[in-house]
Amino acid sequence: MATFPNEFGLRFESSALAISARRLWEHTELRQINPFAPITQHIALKPQAYVDVADIASPVQTLTGLTLDDVLTGKHAGIPQARINSLIRQIATDQVRKWLDSVGHHLRHFSQQRAMRNLPAPFLPTDYVGPLGVPGLHCALATWLKAHRTDKASALQWLQRIHNLAGKGLRAEEMEFSHLVEDLGEEAGSITGEAVSGCLCYDNIRISILPFLHTVDSPLPFVKVPTNATFKRIKPKLKSTLNTSPQWRDRVLGYWVDVVRWDDLLGQDHKWMAFTHRGQPVIAPDKPSGLCDSPEEAMALANDHARKVFPKISSKGRWSGYRLTGGEHYREWLVTLPYYAPSYFSSHFSHRNILLHVRCDIREGANGERVLLLQEAQSDWAQQARRDLQQDATSSSSIPAPPWLHEWPALALKLMLLHAAQQGADALAWTPGMVQVKRYDGLGATGLFELYDRTLPTEAARLLRPFGKACEPIEVFQPVNFYIEPADVGYEVWNEDQELIGMAATWKQAQTLLPDGAHEVLRPMHGIRLDETLRQAMLAKGFYAWGLGIH
Repeated sequence: MATFPNEFGLRFESSALAISARRLWEHTELRQINPFAPITQHIALKPQAYVDVADIASPVQTLTGLTLDDVLTGKHAGIPQARINSLIRQIATDQVRKWLDSVGHHLRHFSQQRAMRNLPAPFLPTDYVGPLGVPGLHCALATWLKAHRTDKASALQWLQRIHNLAGKGLRAEEMEFSHLVEDLGEEAGSITGEAVSGCLCYDNIRISILPFLHTVDSPLPFVKVPTNATFKRIKPKLKSTLNTSPQWRDRVLGYWVDVVRWDDLLGQDHKWMAFTHRGQPVIAPDKPSGLCDSPEEAMALANDHARKVFPKISSKGRWSGYRLTGGEHYREWLVTLPYYAPSYFSSHFSHRNILLHVRCDIREGANGERVLLLQEAQSDWAQQARRDLQQDATSSSSIPAPPWLHEWPALALKLMLLHAAQQGADALAWTPGMVQVKRYDGLGATGLFELYDRTLPTEAARLLRPFGKACEPIEVFQPVNFYIEPADVGYEVWNEDQELIGMAATWKQAQTLLPDGAHEVLRPMHGIRLDETLRQAMLAKGFYAWGLGIH
């Protein structure tokens, strides 16, 4: 993959506006959803369509909703024309042109990517169109308006009726982010509930849930081609004056390394070249001919090409050391708000606007149940925003208050229940506070006990009450004298002296590597049992994004 520009964006002297390719980088490098047009070879020639215009005048850097291409084609989205004109003058410089050229170079290289290997299954189905972009997560106001779609009233009367819903469960935050007040104010005369519903817009807080992934730097498994062996392959596409002979072969993706010979005035010369399974020479900007001085150099060229076109992905995560050992399918899921205009950056991950993150794996329960274990739930954003508000509520802060500031634990639990039901898990469990306190050597003990032993059980009880279920203790198996850790591909098995026993591609294979005398014990967790009836009910009914809906 072509290196992304060293600068994610550019700011200009005495300008309140800046340009940023941060969201583009998150899409191409961190696999965030693409907020722009689909990237193709053709549109990659227009990098300004993938560059955001940001307002940096206040402590909180905010997206304006415009791309650089929008500005250049006359759009301004309510921004004063003087600011727009100033930005246009600033970007007509060699510095900006060179920066845009490097963004375009990156886009063109990314557009060549054909597949990604080892991608984990999504957290929830992605083929869903809804107000928040998450299947099973509903907006109470939209549901209420649907039930009153044939009612008629003036805009003022509708606003009064909706205001009165606050005493029946409608959260003020949901109303705020619906943008209903400003949009409904433009309506005249008597309008229906269906028309009012059409004024709802939650686009700014659409949710994206993605796993933390990275590209595995694993070399292609080249093997020597036996002398005089014959193989069926597409003939390398070279000049007729060049003769090639296969020397090395990659059996996974079909790359070849050939020795290439030709005659010149001094005799016969030779070099090495790598070819794709389609016979195309592998080239690079510093090797436009593809000719290499050694087979190792040609193999390295092939590996670089494979990483770009067929990247191999690892879902090992970044913080797997902060978990109970054991467990299958460990994942770190990031719940992000890529369309939210104010920008927040956590110290734990590089993604913009992580509302919360959860770390989980699959465990075996006492009776063989398949238990989805929540290793950790955390919101750096909410924690920092609350701390800022407590310290000084009058001063401006660089930490914008996030949506779900006070309800993020409930939102995390709703998402985890939907995920567990989608995965067919027999239970959802989470660690007691003491596990977290020991993990972090007592740091933040009060908050950890509060979250894991009081807040999450209380929220679980509220969510389960409509289904006639309750929170209860659940035991899961945990290794005590060996370790099973996630690897880039598969698992690593270690003995109690922390000596590596071996690596396995699958969980079943990892079990065969367990040391003599290996044993596990049952550990008590907070939990929710999920039978088939409850799983189907949750998937069918879902949850309200805020609170429990309007009653």
